[in-house]
Amino acid sequence: MATLVVRPRGWHMVERHFEVDGAPMSASLFDFGLYLFRNHERLKGIGSGPYFYLPKLESHREARLWNRVFELAQDTLGIPRGTVRATVLIETVLAAFEMDEILYELGSHATGLTPAGGTTCSA
Repeated sequence: MATLVVRPRGWHMVERHFEVDGAPMSASLFDFGLYLFRNHERLKGIGSGPYFYLPKLESHREARLWNRVFELAQDTLGIPRGTVRATVLIETVLAAFEMDEILYELGSHATGLTPAGGTTCSA
């Protein structure tokens, strides 16, 4: 069965059509939050979950930030921690040197790593 994996836009992008306190918000947080909020119950109903493909991570600190976002969202929606899963696209040399740390920082949300142009390496 095909599984939908959502790829939020990168941290460097902004969502110009939705503001928080009068300022455009992070496009990656907008994409993640909207998809999770609108679909987590349906996905659970079909025995699936919210799966994400995170592009352009360059360090374990970004993975730690995503982990905090996942935990906050799951706690807010009453979803068990670890329900949200993520595969990270390794596109830079910096990220390649921190692959173990990236997986560690994602914790129970880590599914695996995908090298640019390659196949998935499972966590």
